[in-house]
Amino acid sequence: MAISIPSNQLLLVQSKSIPLVRLLLHILIPSAIILIGVGGYFSLKKLVHINVFGMELGEEKKAVSTRKPRANKRPMFRTKAIPLKTQDYTIKLRSQGEVRAHNATTLTAQVNGRISNISAKFEDGAFFTKGDILLEIDPADYNTELTSSQAQLARAKANFAQEKARAKQALLNWKDAGFQEEPSDLVLRKPQLHEAEATVTSATSSVQRAVRNLERTKVRAPYDGRVSKRRVGLGQQVGGSTPLGDIFSTDFAEVRLPLTTRDLQYYTPPQKPGEHGKKNNITFSSILTGNDKHWQGTILRAEGELDEKSRQLFVIARIDDPFALKSKNHPIYIGQPMRATIPAMMLKKVFIIPRAYMSGLNEVLLIRDGTFKRLSIDPIWSGDDTVVTRGGIQEGDHLSIDRFPYAPDGAPVEILADDKLENRTTNGVSKRIGKKRIRPAK
Repeated sequence: MAISIPSNQLLLVQSKSIPLVRLLLHILIPSAIILIGVGGYFSLKKLVHINVFGMELGEEKKAVSTRKPRANKRPMFRTKAIPLKTQDYTIKLRSQGEVRAHNATTLTAQVNGRISNISAKFEDGAFFTKGDILLEIDPADYNTELTSSQAQLARAKANFAQEKARAKQALLNWKDAGFQEEPSDLVLRKPQLHEAEATVTSATSSVQRAVRNLERTKVRAPYDGRVSKRRVGLGQQVGGSTPLGDIFSTDFAEVRLPLTTRDLQYYTPPQKPGEHGKKNNITFSSILTGNDKHWQGTILRAEGELDEKSRQLFVIARIDDPFALKSKNHPIYIGQPMRATIPAMMLKKVFIIPRAYMSGLNEVLLIRDGTFKRLSIDPIWSGDDTVVTRGGIQEGDHLSIDRFPYAPDGAPVEILADDKLENRTTNGVSKRIGKKRIRPAK
C-alpha cells in the first residue's frame, strides 16, 4: 500500500537538508586541500633530495674521474740464488763393473784313490790359509809303494857298495900281478860299477816319486783363499784329473771397468805394470748396498785393445782386502756389481753449474745487476749432476735456483736470504703497491 507525503512536508525536509550539505562542503573541501598540499610537499622534498643526491653523485664521479691513475709497477721476482765464481774442477768419470777374483783355481786330484777326509775349511764359502790340508785321499797304497821303493833303494846302494869294493880289489890284483900298463875298464869292473850306480839312482827316484805321491794324497791350499764350490764328497773315488772344487784368492779382488772414447779424452790409464799414482786411485760404491759404503781401489792396468762391439777400453782395478779379513770395512762378494768414480783431468778456472738449477738444455737463469739474464752456455764437461763451462758467465753473477720460465730478460729480481725464504710465494713472484706488499693469489 503506497504512502503519500504531502507537498508541504516535502518542502520542509528539503529546506532543512540544505544547511547540512553546506556544512559537509565546508569541512571536506579544506581537508582535501590540506591533504593535497601535504602530499605535494613531501613529493617535492623527495624529488629535491634525489636531485641533490644525484648532483652529489655526479660530483663524486667527476672527482674520481679527474683523479690521476697510479702508475703500475712491474712485478718483483724473488728467489734464492747461488753466487758464481771461478774455481778448479776435477773431472770424475763414472763406470761400473763386477767384482771378480784375480786368481781363481779348480783343484784336481793328482793321485788316484778314495777320499778319506774332508776338512771343514773345504766347504762352500769357507776361508783357508796357504798350506792348509783341504782333503785327503786314502794313503795306504802309497805308504806301501814308498816302503817298497825304499827297500829297492837299500838293495841298490848295497850292490853299488859291493861293486866299488870289487873294482878296488881288481886294481890291487892287477898291480900284484906285475902288469906295468894301465888296467882296462873291464879289469876295473867299471861297467858293473856304473850299472850299480844307475840302479841306486833309479831306486832313489822311485823313493822320491813314492814320497810325492804320498804327499799328494793330502790336497793343500796353494794360497790364502776361499772355497767357491766343493765338487766331491767323502768316500768318493777320484782320479788324476777329477775336479775337487773351485777356490779363489782373497788378498785382493779385481773389477773390470769400461771407459768410453769420450772418457779417454780426459784420462790416460797406466800403460806399464806397476805404474801407479794418485791419479789411479778410485772410489767404489756398491749397487747392492747403496752409496753409504765405499771402498778404495787402484787401477792396475788397461787391456791392450778396444772392445770390437762397444769400442770401449777396459781397465782393471784392484780392491785390497775385499772380504774385510784385515780391516773393518764392509765385505764385498765375487760377482757383486760396483760403481766406480775415477778422478781424471783437472779443469782450471771454470764455473760449476748444478744441473738441477738449469732452466733448460744448456740454459741458465742468471741474476746480474739486479735483473734476470737468460744465457745459453757451452759446456766443457757435462756430468750427471754438474755442468762445467767458462764463457758467458761473469764473476759476481748469481744463479737462480728457480726456473721462472715466463720471466723476461731484464725483469727486476730480489735475491732472498735464507731467513726470507718462508715469505716467498708459491711461484716466487710478489708485487709492491706503495709500502704495502701484496702477494699474488694462490
